[in-house]
Amino acid sequence: MNSKVSEALKEIDMTYDSLIELADNIYQDVTGDIDNLVSSIRDGVEGLSNDSIRTLMLRLSISSYRLSEIKEKSAFKASLGQAIREEAYAHNFSATEGTVANREKTATIQTSAEILAEEIHSLISSLFKTKLDEIHRLVQVLQTTLTTRVQEAKLIQNDIA
Repeated sequence: MNSKVSEALKEIDMTYDSLIELADNIYQDVTGDIDNLVSSIRDGVEGLSNDSIRTLMLRLSISSYRLSEIKEKSAFKASLGQAIREEAYAHNFSATEGTVANREKTATIQTSAEILAEEIHSLISSLFKTKLDEIHRLVQVLQTTLTTRVQEAKLIQNDIA
């Protein structure tokens, strides 16, 4: 029993690794530049000038709009994957003989590739959504940093005057 469970876990891990690699390649092709920008901001936001912060906020906002379009297309692709999966399932179900339970199991097995493709595109769409959330939060942090600096500068000016 333990060896069967161990084999099943290994198979899951191997399948997961290959599918995640596929999803990561698609995701990273799109978000690579954004990730570099985010990393540079995280590493040195304290040392940035106000003008640099404004420029970064603009670049992040533009990246956000571009990524929003890609995310929407990715969500559409996931929906398309669902439609293709459902169609393949219906064809396989209709073509199979036997009880309803047997037909359902057979149709599910025969549409496993479509199921995995749909899940990969759903994952990619979710990853894009998460990246957009990260960008929006980072813009808010930069906005807060900029606002705080301006307020501190005003307080210092008022103390001098």
